[in-house]
Amino acid sequence: MSFNNNRKLSIKPFRQTGLSSFAHGSNMDQSTAMSAFSSLSTAIDEIHSRNASLLSFEELYRNAYNLVLHKHGGLLYDGVAERLGYHLEKSAGALVQMAMGLEAASAAGAVDSRGGSVTNGGGGGGNMDDINASIAFLSSLSSTWKEHRVTMVMVRDIFMYMDRTYVQQNRKMTVYELGLFLFRRVVWEREMTLTQEGQNEGEGKMASGGQGRQMKPQQILDVDPPRTLGNVASTLLLRVIRQDRLDRLDDAPQRIALLRSCIHMLLELSMPNVVGSSTSEYPRGGNSSAIPVYERDFEEAFLGETQDFYRNESAGRLSHATGLGGGEASNNILVDSFASKLPAKYSAMEYLLRIVETELIERHAKTLVDMEGSGFASLLKEVTSSNAAGGVAAAGEGTAFPIDKERIADLGTIYELFSRVPSSVNHLRDALSERIRIDGRSLVRDQETNASPPAAFVKGVLAMRERFGAVVTESLKGEKKSQKRMKEAFEDFLNADARAANCLAVYVDELLRVGLRGADERKVAAELDRVIVIFRYLADKDVFEAYYKNHLAKRLLGNKSGSEEAERAMVSLLKAECGYQFTSKLEGMFNDMRISKETAEKYRSHKKSLVATTSDPRDAENGGKSVDVEVSVLTTGYWPSQNVEPCILPPPVKAAMDRFQKYYLNTYTGRKLSWQTSTGSAEIRATFPPAKGSTKPRRHDLTVTTYQMCILVLFNNRDTLTLKQIREETQIPEDELRRHLVSLCTPKHRILKKGSKGKGISGDDDTFTYNADYTSKMTRVKVPMVSMRDATLGPNAEGGAGDGTSSNAAAAHKGASGAHNASVLVDGSPSVPASVEEDRRHLLEAAIVRIMKARKTLNHNDLVAEATKQLSGRFVPPPQFVKKRVESLIEREYLERDENDRKLYRYMA
Repeated sequence: MSFNNNRKLSIKPFRQTGLSSFAHGSNMDQSTAMSAFSSLSTAIDEIHSRNASLLSFEELYRNAYNLVLHKHGGLLYDGVAERLGYHLEKSAGALVQMAMGLEAASAAGAVDSRGGSVTNGGGGGGNMDDINASIAFLSSLSSTWKEHRVTMVMVRDIFMYMDRTYVQQNRKMTVYELGLFLFRRVVWEREMTLTQEGQNEGEGKMASGGQGRQMKPQQILDVDPPRTLGNVASTLLLRVIRQDRLDRLDDAPQRIALLRSCIHMLLELSMPNVVGSSTSEYPRGGNSSAIPVYERDFEEAFLGETQDFYRNESAGRLSHATGLGGGEASNNILVDSFASKLPAKYSAMEYLLRIVETELIERHAKTLVDMEGSGFASLLKEVTSSNAAGGVAAAGEGTAFPIDKERIADLGTIYELFSRVPSSVNHLRDALSERIRIDGRSLVRDQETNASPPAAFVKGVLAMRERFGAVVTESLKGEKKSQKRMKEAFEDFLNADARAANCLAVYVDELLRVGLRGADERKVAAELDRVIVIFRYLADKDVFEAYYKNHLAKRLLGNKSGSEEAERAMVSLLKAECGYQFTSKLEGMFNDMRISKETAEKYRSHKKSLVATTSDPRDAENGGKSVDVEVSVLTTGYWPSQNVEPCILPPPVKAAMDRFQKYYLNTYTGRKLSWQTSTGSAEIRATFPPAKGSTKPRRHDLTVTTYQMCILVLFNNRDTLTLKQIREETQIPEDELRRHLVSLCTPKHRILKKGSKGKGISGDDDTFTYNADYTSKMTRVKVPMVSMRDATLGPNAEGGAGDGTSSNAAAAHKGASGAHNASVLVDGSPSVPASVEEDRRHLLEAAIVRIMKARKTLNHNDLVAEATKQLSGRFVPPPQFVKKRVESLIEREYLERDENDRKLYRYMA
């Protein structure tokens, strides 16, 4: 069999047989109409008796059609309402009897039908007998509802013509809507009484309102509303929901279906066309004065019950110190067990989740964050503690900070829950910031007490950044505000003084000397990127530049860089962060080294040409052997310099230096060389008496500083010298002389013997004697400098044991500038170096002049803000510092104050 989809179906006029023999326009009297409706009334009864298969729907449709056609639509409509109400009244009576039996049998819990809540001595859900009885009642109610809906579909089909004509013309509810309305009136709003008034005599009688009972006089009195089936059903529904939340139900799928069915029923009974009217027995279709059943009888009580449940739930969790827990349990804590059972269109969902969020999070956000053991702060401490992270790595060893992925996930779960209440996330950010400050201050204290070297401090900061970065990225989903709080917290403890800048410079020095030796390009980039992350946190970047420049000078002059590519990569990163001005001197240092290498090659060629043509008589002073000298010519201003007078060099060395100076000045006319003997190194051969049982002298090639070379050469002619004699014959500064002498007297490299006992030098009369018994397994011996406490306090520090000086000799154009020493605060912490402080004065004054030249007039606060903004890439000037520079410029007549407003400045051309 096939169907033509294009064929249009239409209802043809009925054959005029039986009751349909009335012609159009002929009248059907009342008795005939009642007779016609009698068959329809019987059909409605049969449908309710589940005998619909015995009926002829075509004949029934025809009878309803004729009644409407002959102006008996009102009779038909009221009759349908009466029969529907009759059958609903019987169903309501059965449900009332069941509800009363349930109340009578309930011993553990009582139904408060007026309050709409379950009360029992246990305070939680009811016992299982009550729960099962409640489920049985709700199942009966749900079954009654479902059967009524199925019945109404068949009844609607019979009276379809009435819906299209009479109902629309008279603005009545459709038959299906009428059925829902009557279910609400007769069943849901049925009073809890067992009266059967109207049931026995309702058959065949038009009962007003379809309820089969008269309005009782007491119902209009000003008293509490009577108990209804709806009150009982709502209360039992809340009881089942509470027990479901306590997870003490079996057969979950069936229970879920039951709860969903009950909520669907409430929603359909709340449709605008079904809600009723205060002025008519049957409301007109489209009535908008809604009295929603689920809001009035269920939603308000349900939301109150939800609030009480989760308020108790949160109190219980806090009393047992479980907080939000972790893992899957935390992930599901805001997914109310009943919420998933609600229809998608259920309007209370938003309010439900809001209640859960408020009771579980918003009201206790601070407590949940700070809770010991399971709070966010406690979990964060576990994730970011040194022990949990496995310690720190040496410079250049790569990341060695294993992260507890499980705890990271727990923190992420807590963030997801808190993010439902945006105001509560601030507590997480506060905990993050506070933990960073606590850990950071601990690192600073270790550095203040010299419990850890500078490089270890930076490694600790890098470890912190690695761990907290993982927390922000993975747990807090990279949230911008959390990133900002983390940045501010790191800046807070790193910028307490200039110590962090020095420590970072020392760490980078270690990294570039040893840590990155032999590393591939990817590893170099990764390590330097981590350094730059910490560098960004520094407010005083110019202090870092001063320290970094000093260490770079030592690496370049001493040929101690592990990788030239890494050196240039670091400068490029600094340039990208701070601009060309910041790295111009650093790039100039690299350029000087390149030119110095070219000059050295040319000088060697020049010496070879001289040897081929003549013999220099000055070589006779050194046994016919000339001294090789390698000179690095440095541009004043690029390199850290010291205003230290050159020491007295041994004659052969002085002669070699004079020859180079003559060659250089002849090649580059107009230049001046100032020798920096404090920054040189030398290789000398020392000969010691033969060991016992041997006739062969012992020889060692010693790598020493220029100062040490000058000291050791004095012992070629004498075995013992005093401190005073050595100072007079070398002219080495007192502090440096003592330091270099102590380095030559250490137990491991005791080339000289000190007359006094102890580590220090007693005074000018302290003696130093050539140690003929010196021994070493190595032929080539590097004599390291001893570490002095002051060495790490300024840009000119040596940086620890084993860190010698830089080149065989160094020269600078046009002499040396001021010393580059560090100033020290009263409490022993380093402040800004004096040279950096001087540079800052010039930079700030130049910035102020530029600003005032462009703006002409500006008040004090705006000038401070603008100057700070322009200089923030190098340092952040304190307001008092800006004020002093402004006053200095006023004294020098660059600026003037306004006569009427002393806080207003004017630029003087």
